Amino acid sequence: MPPEELRAIALSAVDTDGNLTVNLEGVEHLDASALQMLLALAAERKKRGKGLRLANVSLALSRWFEYAGGGRTSLLNVSVNGHA
Repeated sequence: MPPEELRAIALSAVDTDGNLTVNLEGVEHLDASALQMLLALAAERKKRGKGLRLANVSLALSRWFEYAGGGRTSLLNVSVNGHA
């Protein structure tokens, strides 16, 4: 997915009611811009009292989120391959 398209989707998801789940099943790698957008989306949603859950995250990808400071924190709810 082109970065512009991901950005547009992320911006439209900021105000979505309730908690938002992004299914990352089958995704083994995110480039830095995609990772940054997901972390920014999570931060904006948290400011508005809403959550962001990343579901079905591969173990390798979950490590990326941890290194970036977002994995298993109050910012993101990361579910690794179906395990919360």
